[in-house]
Amino acid sequence: MASIPVNHEVAEALISGHPLVALESAAITHGLPRDPLPKTSKIKVPGWDQAGPTNLELARALHRAVREAGALPAMVAVIDGHLRVGLDDSELVMLALDSSAGKASSADLAPIMSRGGNAGTTVSATLAACALTHQDALARSKGLLRRANAQALPGIRVFATGGVGGVHRGWQKNLDISADLRALGSTKACVVCSGAKSILDLPATLEALQTLGVPVIGYRTNLFPQFHCTGSEQIRLSQRIESAQEAARICMTNWSALRMQTGIVLANPVPAEFAMNESEMEAAIQEADRLAHAQNVSGPALTPFLLAQVGRLTNHRAIDSNLALLIQNARLAAEISVALSAMTTLGAG
Repeated sequence: MASIPVNHEVAEALISGHPLVALESAAITHGLPRDPLPKTSKIKVPGWDQAGPTNLELARALHRAVREAGALPAMVAVIDGHLRVGLDDSELVMLALDSSAGKASSADLAPIMSRGGNAGTTVSATLAACALTHQDALARSKGLLRRANAQALPGIRVFATGGVGGVHRGWQKNLDISADLRALGSTKACVVCSGAKSILDLPATLEALQTLGVPVIGYRTNLFPQFHCTGSEQIRLSQRIESAQEAARICMTNWSALRMQTGIVLANPVPAEFAMNESEMEAAIQEADRLAHAQNVSGPALTPFLLAQVGRLTNHRAIDSNLALLIQNARLAAEISVALSAMTTLGAG
């Protein structure tokens, strides 16, 4: 069996039970520009190099946010044909600057890895990596598991992203459904996100998650967030929580008491000061969708194209919104991982 390389720091955290947060890397390779933030940007992030590429500085900001909240970041990517769990700064630089890097969903992993390529991972591919960070995978690849009770280790159970993929608009004519949904229905991970990407058919996406048995819970909101927008009264959620500790308790109940194998979606709205107007966003999305059809853009290239066009059409304000929600989600995911780790330790004791 091919090895799944795990960063040394992440491997030691898995052994000790230290809280970890998985981070996807498709946002780095395909979701954000490689140019510095424009001077019109309103977002202010401590430690951000204003002259640095936006995608690289975001990757570094995500790592800092996770560490500051008490967890360790485990960004996932395909590097030189290996599905890597945990990247150091030199690897972040390489990935951010590699314009030829692919975009890997779970269905793309084997072909890209067999070619020895580089790729950013989507939600589904990142969840596949989370599922591989269990005892026997580590034992085969690194031989680091030494404790007699290693079987009880939880692995990586918390994952931060921007928005999950889902059912694309026009699915009645062109059945375009993200592999993220299937991964969420079969992987035990709490996915902290700002709902689903606003370019999708959001009611259909939420319905698909419910059909798959995936709990979708609002974090301090009753609305299903729409990525750049806080949410609409037309898409409400039946469950809401107020704290990271509540999220951790739900995870424990879902996976330990009920022995469910599904993920959990914790929907965390974009920070209010960076939320976009719903009508403006819808107009930008429709124009971006028109351009995609005119240029015959489809498949894996569609989402990056639409996001880039929406950024352009909103004078880059959508990029500020994207950065703000990504960093906020990483911080909340770390808080949940810390709380979950504490509960796991108490349960083992």
